[in-house]
Amino acid sequence: MDVQDYLVTIGIRPAELRGLKELPGSTKDRLTPLVLLAPWLATTPLSRALEKLEEAYPSRPYFVDVDTYYQVNENGNEAKALWAQLAQKPANLDAWWELISEYPEANPCLLMAEQSIDSVRQQITWAREHHRNFCIRMNLAEGGSGIPIWMPELVADLAQEGANDYAVVFEFGWVNDALVVAALASGYANTFFSVVPPEVPIAVSCTSFPNDFTIFDGTVEQPFTNRQLISQVRQVTNHPRIIYGDWGSTRPRSYGHASQPKNRIDFPADGSWFFARNNGEQISFFEAAQRIVGCAGWTGNLGIWGEQLIEGTAQGQNFAIDTMPKMYAARVNIHLHRQAFYGHLPPPDALDEEWSDEDF
Repeated sequence: MDVQDYLVTIGIRPAELRGLKELPGSTKDRLTPLVLLAPWLATTPLSRALEKLEEAYPSRPYFVDVDTYYQVNENGNEAKALWAQLAQKPANLDAWWELISEYPEANPCLLMAEQSIDSVRQQITWAREHHRNFCIRMNLAEGGSGIPIWMPELVADLAQEGANDYAVVFEFGWVNDALVVAALASGYANTFFSVVPPEVPIAVSCTSFPNDFTIFDGTVEQPFTNRQLISQVRQVTNHPRIIYGDWGSTRPRSYGHASQPKNRIDFPADGSWFFARNNGEQISFFEAAQRIVGCAGWTGNLGIWGEQLIEGTAQGQNFAIDTMPKMYAARVNIHLHRQAFYGHLPPPDALDEEWSDEDF
């Protein structure tokens, strides 16, 4: 498995999968999804979620972990019951292996929470016997399982055997500013993973996508610092493959009783997001899109689905954005494309697929 230099954490949710699906093939080839497995809407079985992912990202390898942010409600079904077995600590490994064995492109993250090192070694053996790579993904977010005490022993074992069939991910979840985790990520890389072979990718991932939009009124630019984070970690570690990670302009699942969000249009630039909304009277998608295409961050000429959807909305076209979920998908689509080609955006005529309009 050739892990790309952009590792994006993807939730099994409609907006993420639609945004991913509508990317040109050349963009998909430049990113590696790390998919957080949870039931697809209210459907069953749980494997339906992986089917939806592979519809959006066909014939390409990806990593898969269990979405520990997902919460089961009282309306149980087969998919939720299986997810609960995978999310428990320790996880039901037989159920995990049975599920992903049917999906050859699914490369497992090691389920490490409250597992012994012998159990984790068994997971590595399973991955190799099934011709998969594996991922050592450490959930360092609040409430995450952190770094197991046996990690130095495992890493030393892998180094001694010369293994390079894996990736390492430091996952910090939602943060206010990505730069706050730079020292931690650098320290962990130098302390626990200094002996990792140079070709093994080490990703540092987090998201600072806003969780409160009431602070934005008008057309506002909000920077994100994930790229600066990676630069800082690279400067203070000697590992040659520190790679970029983010959540594709989304954030982890959350639950509560938030009010219906006001209409807005989001537009990702290389290092910031632009938001057009009103705090007072509700804005139309048409007006919000006109603000975006007239703002300083609008470049045009990406030639991708999300951008053309915003342009069409600003022109009042029928196929354009008329719901918040469709807007979310357009934002994800643009963000993924920009980060996959960061610093080297291709001209539209170099892209190999046209997007297709279909009902959201």
